[in-house]
Amino acid sequence: MSAVIEAIKKVATGPELSKNLTLDESRQAMLEILSGNVDPVRIAVLLIALRMKRETDEENLGLLQAIQQMSGQQTVELDHLLLLADPFNGFSRHCPLAAFLPAVLAACGLPAVTQGVYQMAPKFGITHAQVLEAAGVDVRLTVDSAVQRLQDPRIGWAYLDQALVTPGLFALQDVRRLMIKRPSLATLEKLVMPIKARQTHLQIGFVHKAYPAVLAYLSQQAGFDSALIIRGLEGGVIPTLREVSDNFECIDGVLTPCALDPLSFGIEQATRGAMPLQQSLTAAESAQRGLAALAGEKGVAYDVLVYGAAMALWHCKLVGSQQLAANRVREVLDSGKALAVFEQGKK
Repeated sequence: MSAVIEAIKKVATGPELSKNLTLDESRQAMLEILSGNVDPVRIAVLLIALRMKRETDEENLGLLQAIQQMSGQQTVELDHLLLLADPFNGFSRHCPLAAFLPAVLAACGLPAVTQGVYQMAPKFGITHAQVLEAAGVDVRLTVDSAVQRLQDPRIGWAYLDQALVTPGLFALQDVRRLMIKRPSLATLEKLVMPIKARQTHLQIGFVHKAYPAVLAYLSQQAGFDSALIIRGLEGGVIPTLREVSDNFECIDGVLTPCALDPLSFGIEQATRGAMPLQQSLTAAESAQRGLAALAGEKGVAYDVLVYGAAMALWHCKLVGSQQLAANRVREVLDSGKALAVFEQGKK
């Protein structure tokens, strides 16, 4: 019997009769979906029914385990690796300058990877892939190529696209577009770990207050050694630049509140983030401003990179204080080292 059909029978029977799936039932249903042999209507029914019922931790973990199993995982000989997890459906109000954070972090001595897709429903915002492509980066790397770049001391950063990492999940694009509302996959895809180091860290954003506990549980179960869970702009990994933000750290499975103050990083801004200078947000403008910040040009984009990279260095305990972390980031930006590392990653 189909695992998807059995799952639908349990979760799509109304508010009083619906039952939760076990971890194994959830995993088997997702594996069946990722095989490409399930009717799109059944996929949508299952995902919407789970969302309306509200997914349990076990159901989410089962889905994530299936996605990770189909993605595979390579081990890289590095002491630390950071995975940055901005929303795959992109940004509509703020320039997604976090696309440049992996290069900045690599220049600071912390290898880093960002993941995503070129575009994603329902938001169809500006994504890391679009910005990096506009900046001249190859956004179609295989995991093997990404591993090589991470281990290359001249580079140390990479972008990975879901189309190559988890093609079965990427194939659900049309179904997700027709569903309109985002399924739990929008959260789970950000927790895939295609590359693992001796210590692998996660920097991930959230919007709704219920998510930090969910993300902490899933990140630990997925094998991350730590997670910095950011209440970021548009659900991204960069919080507001103009005031204290309420964030969280998950270390050894313990979720702890972590308020971050831009002033502690030497940042004073009247704006929340890098708003577009033109009438509408574009990948070209985001790329231009990111490259200028990499070259040391001061302004909002520069402060975004300082804040996003410094909080990661501090969280991963590679520096002793937030101010020292910010100083290190400014040094690699002002010296041109961050731009040089970014340019090496384009070759």
